[in-house]
Amino acid sequence: MKILLLADGRSAHTMRYQSELIKFGLDVVLASLERGPTVDIRLKKKSISNSLNYFFVNHEIKSLVRKWNPDVVNPHFASGYGFSTAVSRVWKRKPVVLHCLGSDILISPKKSVAHRKKVIYALSKADCIFADSNYLAEEIGKLYSSARITVVPWGVEAEIAVLYSQRAERKWDGRRKLKIFVPRPLSPIYNNRFIIDSLKDLINDGAISLTFPDRGEDRYNFKKLVTANFPEGRIRFYEFQDRKSYIEFLKDFDVYLSASLSDSSPASLIEAMAAGLFPVVADIPGVREWVDDSNSLLFDPRQGESLLEAINRLRQGRMDFDRILQGNHERVMKSALFSRNIEKTIKSMSSFLSNGG
Repeated sequence: MKILLLADGRSAHTMRYQSELIKFGLDVVLASLERGPTVDIRLKKKSISNSLNYFFVNHEIKSLVRKWNPDVVNPHFASGYGFSTAVSRVWKRKPVVLHCLGSDILISPKKSVAHRKKVIYALSKADCIFADSNYLAEEIGKLYSSARITVVPWGVEAEIAVLYSQRAERKWDGRRKLKIFVPRPLSPIYNNRFIIDSLKDLINDGAISLTFPDRGEDRYNFKKLVTANFPEGRIRFYEFQDRKSYIEFLKDFDVYLSASLSDSSPASLIEAMAAGLFPVVADIPGVREWVDDSNSLLFDPRQGESLLEAINRLRQGRMDFDRILQGNHERVMKSALFSRNIEKTIKSMSSFLSNGG
């Protein structure tokens, strides 16, 4: 099967997906407006506006389909490459399989009437749509009721199971300094300022340490705020890492923390559960498919006292940590192994093609 993949070339999700498709023997060409180490065809930017670039690139997509003759055109992100593909009208010649990733459905349509129309147009021109959670599938259906949706979570690599085995050898002790991993970018929607505001006393006392990614549109101001208000070393930042390094990196942490205001089925949460980190997560619909009060600590992402109370509960050490962490790990390995779920995705696409597209 020949796949024309249209996705963000910088994204770790894109690279993982592309690599796994190739491992299964598919012929994949990745075309992207964004630079990335695995991009095969760099699409041309014709404007400083991303929205306009997604529109203008439709001519290149049409040309690529004509030249390369793929079996499937596979755009990722409805309001980006999904829209580009819809405008290109290649759906008249080739099946279009659209991957929706979360914010393209949960956030973009709420920005304006024009954004909503773009997303609906992209959905309407896709023959098949993949969502990573039932919640996201429901929201897609609200926008376009005729959508043909298949739910497949992204999942984790088998190597993460090794991490869990290593971590399981040492007992949880919430009374020592907790190493907290916050993987969401430094952007307003991920609510990272809320985290440092809510936990400032614990950070300054040295009871916890926090590690954030060194990226996002709020990066400069966030780091400036950290430098001005916290002792050096209490809040750290990590650079982008390849998958092997990232998986190894996870073993240094005790807690996964996300205060995101919007999410579908967070891949980083599933990874953390598989690796044996304890989830402390904002109580929003997208995470409820993986965590609840029995296997995590949930908090209100607009109430600082709610997050502080959750972290203090961890520090008291009165929970059955071993049972919770083992249950989380087993659940992920049963239903969200990445290679198995990509195989399901390929089978769905093959079945779709064999039935006439």
